[in-house]
Amino acid sequence: MVCLKFPKEKKKAKPSFIRRMTTFARGSPHYGRHAMREVINAALACNVLTLVGVGTTACFHECLKKHVRHVYDSARKSDRLLSRERLDEFLRATQGVDHIKLPDPQQYEAYTFDQFFQLWSNNESAWRAAGERHQKPVDATYPISNYFIASSHNTYLEGNQLSSKSSAEAYRAVLRNGCRCIEIDVWNGPLPRSTSKSPTPGHRRHFSSGSLPRLASEKLMSIRVSRQQSRSPSAIQTAFPSPLPSPDPRESATTLDPKDLAECRAKSRSSSLSNHTVEPVVHHHGTMTTTVGFREVCRAIRESAFERNPLPVIVSLEVGADQEQQEIMVKIMKEEWRDVLLEKALDTCDNRQPRLEELYNKILIKVKRVKESQTDEEVERGRSIGIAAIRGKPRICRELSKLAIYTHSEHYGGEDSLDSDSPSHIFSLSEDGFLSLTEDTDKLDKLLAHNRDYLMRIYPNPYRIDSSNPDPTFHWRRGVQMVAMNWQKTDEGMMLNDAMFAGTNGWVLKPPSLLSNKTTTEMSDMASDPKPTLDLRITVLAGQFLPLPGDRKSSGCLGITGDRKFHPKIKVELHVEKAHRSLDYARETEPAWTEHPDWGLHPKSLEFLDVKNVVEELSFVRFKVEDDSSNFGGELVAWACIRLDRLQRGFRCVDLLHPITRRPCEGKLFVKVEKVWRD
Repeated sequence: MVCLKFPKEKKKAKPSFIRRMTTFARGSPHYGRHAMREVINAALACNVLTLVGVGTTACFHECLKKHVRHVYDSARKSDRLLSRERLDEFLRATQGVDHIKLPDPQQYEAYTFDQFFQLWSNNESAWRAAGERHQKPVDATYPISNYFIASSHNTYLEGNQLSSKSSAEAYRAVLRNGCRCIEIDVWNGPLPRSTSKSPTPGHRRHFSSGSLPRLASEKLMSIRVSRQQSRSPSAIQTAFPSPLPSPDPRESATTLDPKDLAECRAKSRSSSLSNHTVEPVVHHHGTMTTTVGFREVCRAIRESAFERNPLPVIVSLEVGADQEQQEIMVKIMKEEWRDVLLEKALDTCDNRQPRLEELYNKILIKVKRVKESQTDEEVERGRSIGIAAIRGKPRICRELSKLAIYTHSEHYGGEDSLDSDSPSHIFSLSEDGFLSLTEDTDKLDKLLAHNRDYLMRIYPNPYRIDSSNPDPTFHWRRGVQMVAMNWQKTDEGMMLNDAMFAGTNGWVLKPPSLLSNKTTTEMSDMASDPKPTLDLRITVLAGQFLPLPGDRKSSGCLGITGDRKFHPKIKVELHVEKAHRSLDYARETEPAWTEHPDWGLHPKSLEFLDVKNVVEELSFVRFKVEDDSSNFGGELVAWACIRLDRLQRGFRCVDLLHPITRRPCEGKLFVKVEKVWRD
């Protein structure tokens, strides 16, 4: 007897950041073995139902249609069909839709269930929980400090902050998805090295910082070297190619005197750069992340920044390259970006911030600016040394500094820095640094006043190696325009970020209380005016085609029983400014069965009552579909997040997103939303 061994099915890799951001996948590869079968089932079902003459509502599962029919019966009351008058009353009174065009009354005087369902479900403003997909165009008449700006941190990375890949495609992905503030970490390109200068087996690369990712990288490199003590230097270099750029005398810390270091640099340039120009590279310095060319990144930005979005892009430069490489940076940016690069101040702006409408199709550079008091001799002296300090970053050359026109980085040195009145300055703070600033009430008032008229950027703490994110709403409520997020990670922070900028082009006008040009009296009045109190009730009625975990079997489009191992429950969270940390704004349904759950015609509502001091534009409702049968307890299988002022009342359909790709999936929820505002 011969035993045949079949190869095991290979576990599919987690989708890369690029794939997640550039495809409208219906499911992760984790669920991939069922995806094609579900697509085929859905296609066959729709074709069969069409052939037998069932109306357009056949694309909805029966559990959801049951609730829609109940709404229809309630609206028509005792009439056989739904009259035009009662349809109009339902849309206005229940759904809150004032502007809806009904068909010609001569064609439809009354509506059957199928006609009612088709009309309702095809009108986004009346059907979708978030209303129309595309919001109204932004009012671009305000100075740029009056907007929240979709921002990215370490944009070049596709994964974690320690060992992931750097690529130009990451810039294309975020820009095409509405990001308008991106970050580029620029360092010296590697110089050609001769074989006679290979490092000895005991050689260790010196790093210029003590950050957590940098230390981890240094430790791993030392382990690699120690394992190869028996090999020759060249063998070590071949077997373990360094994930960092080759040691470069222009950036490595040494024991050389700065003057000797300058001489070494001059000799290196004359010998190795005579026939080749080394261009800067982009990567997370001191980590195991790969590098990508600065020119390649600039080209990707030019190709994708304004494809379908004319609003300006702010490029935040972290410059670790020396001044000679900085001049090459300027040359590359001018060559690749040409007319979209803002190279000089606008004639219409005289010592003021530009309005958003004045910056359409422009790239703005955020970088440190050379002080006006600094003479050309001092700058040239800095060029000859190449670094400001042995373990510090190089000085910014004058040519690069000139590009920081309306967005120049300024060091935050404490509370007194908030008195800065330069229209173009930007403070960059870590999330912890910002938190300590807001804990003092006096400083907070000064911070709010500053952020009405000037720009501020917050970036994640360096210990977030897994590319996790802070809660951006905390910073938005305090007027911060740019909260840099790790777009590589789908977590609570990115869900809230996606909800803020959904249906926009990445620039969102702040609520009235945070706008600029407010007098002291107006700001005092706004602070004393009580914000409204909210009573919110959300009733989850049914769901359909909820994504299944990878080890479950789908019942298909025509299935009735589904997978009994799947017990979905819906958790609804209200994200508002809490008066006390102990307040809990999370509610959940009872677990149901199958991927087409039904909680009945009159389930218990999830209530958020007497919620005080609510700002609609800065509050969010998050729907989380969790598998209650999971061994890990509440595995997330789908989600949705909607800004509170966009959450429409009435009977609504919630479009769900995939927990990894953040792309639309087949899953939907049918809910009833009741919002009551009280003074």
